[in-house]
Amino acid sequence: MKIKLHVLMTIGLLALFSCQNNPTNTDKEGAEAIEVTTTQDGVMDENKVAQVVEINEEDSVFIKEYATSKYLGFYGFNFSEKLEGNTGSLLIYPESDTSVLFNLEVCIGAPSFNLGMATGRLIIKNDTALYQPAEYKSTCKIIFYFRGNEIQLKTIDGFSECGFANNVYADAIYKLEKKVTPKYYDPIDGYNYFRDFK
Repeated sequence: MKIKLHVLMTIGLLALFSCQNNPTNTDKEGAEAIEVTTTQDGVMDENKVAQVVEINEEDSVFIKEYATSKYLGFYGFNFSEKLEGNTGSLLIYPESDTSVLFNLEVCIGAPSFNLGMATGRLIIKNDTALYQPAEYKSTCKIIFYFRGNEIQLKTIDGFSECGFANNVYADAIYKLEKKVTPKYYDPIDGYNYFRDFK
């Protein structure tokens, strides 16, 4: 019984830490990354959404100017008035004239601090794209609406089983926080570079 309680407490603490203390991205060589600390309207709490690293000079050969470059950047939301601690981040990386790669992280906040994460490729047509991951093809469909400095995500009714934790949904309006090309995502799992995404 004590072991089960200890395991449950450990899992709870890890979930809490994941949502509240997103680590600052640093390069593998240990150089400090550029922190996202401001928004267009003023100072932003650095723990609200995952942080992003700008592309550096040596990686610039992997970034080309595409028609989808207008969408690139770091987007996020915080619905503190709805549920304290509810946050989300969305990174957009231009891949071609018609496609982008994305990384999505959502946390529903207290008391569970459940997480939802997804990374994938979107084919954009008329500023709209459908995300339907292969592993959840029959149960998950999320529409991305690209509207200037905002991206709205809406789950199609009946297709909300996307592998997220209990009661976690991607639905929100993600506002542009920083117009940079993200270099990598998910630093907790070892810096996955967008340029290497298959």
